[in-house]
Parts: sequence; C-alpha cells; structure tokens
Amino acid sequence: MSARAHRMDWLARVQSAAPLVLAAALAGFTWWLVASSPDVGDGARPPEPDRGTPDYELAHARLARFDAHGRLEAVIDGDRMRHYPVTQTVQIDAMQLAMRHPDGRRVLAQAREGEWSEGRGLASLSGQADVRLADAGVVLPAQAAELGARGDVGVTRILGERLDLDTRARVLTSQQPVTVLREGSTVLAQTLRHDEPAGLTDLGGRVQGRLVSAPR
Repeated sequence: MSARAHRMDWLARVQSAAPLVLAAALAGFTWWLVASSPDVGDGARPPEPDRGTPDYELAHARLARFDAHGRLEAVIDGDRMRHYPVTQTVQIDAMQLAMRHPDGRRVLAQAREGEWSEGRGLASLSGQADVRLADAGVVLPAQAAELGARGDVGVTRILGERLDLDTRARVLTSQQPVTVLREGSTVLAQTLRHDEPAGLTDLGGRVQGRLVSAPR
C-alpha cells in the first residue's frame, strides 16, 4: 500500500471513530449544559434602594415558610434580623437558609449577610456566599455548621461573593465570579445562572476548570 493510500485509510478510520469518542465523552460528563459567553459586564451592582428605618430588630431569630398544606418548606436563621417596611425586606447577619422542594431536592445556603424578600421569594446572599444543591434523596443537615466532613456525592456546591436565589422559580444567579464544585469537578466562571427545574446551568465569561467523569 502506498504512503498516500495508508494516510487516507488512517484518516477514514479516525473519522469513523469520532462519533464514538464524542459519545463516550458526553456519557462521561452528564452533569450540566455549560454555555460560555465571550462578553461579560463588569458585574457592577445597582445602587442600593433606600430602605428607610427598620421597624423591628431581632437577635438569634428564625423565619419559617410553610406551603398551602402546612408543611415546612424553608427555614432562615440569622444572628440579627432587621425588617424594613419600606422595601418589605429583612436584612440578616450570618444568614443560613435551608429548603426542601416537593420533588425531594434540598438547598442549604449561607453567607455573612443576606436579604430576604418574602413578597418575591428572593434570597440575596453576600460575603462568602456558599450554596449547596442536593439531588433528590440526598439528605443535607438543617444547619451548615453540621456539614462537617460530609461527602459531596449528589451535591453541587456554588461559591461566590454574591448569589441570588429565587426560591419560587428555583433559579440561582450571580453576576460576579463563582466557583462550582460537583463530585470532584471544579469550574470557575464570571457569571452564573442555574435553573434547577430545567437542570441547566449557564456559565458566562471566561470559563475554566477541571471535569471529572462520574463513576458508573
């Protein structure tokens, strides 16, 4: 066989094997759909609204939310809570949030500071924000302090300086850099939008990291 014919035969074999290689890669990485965008804003936050004066302040307080059937949906704890009637929000120091969705998935979030809007069902976490999203059937403790050395199987952990969680739509967003951890994989991005019901995560800006295939 001539050298040219040999090269053509090798090329044909590579082309025929490419779909199998791609399928194997996708099978090994069934975590998320990641979409990168080349252009990202500077992540500047809009001016804070004028909240006025709090009408009450509580120390070592807890807020609880129940569904239409009286079942506990979410619990928010904080060292101090200040309620602002103008914006109908609660400012929380050392905020911790624990949620359980009807489909069995759980959320555990914490940050140095937080803001809770019951009217919008929106929790904003600032300062070393740490959100853990557990798959259905994976149990998380009610308090982040109880996590200890728990394994991360079935848990997605998202770290950033500011994370906004829409507890009703179950969408987590950030316009600032984030680190996403999942069963040995680590991804860094400049923005994030995680749609839990859809099972999709969009990572924007410069995205880099290390992906580890889940064992079968």
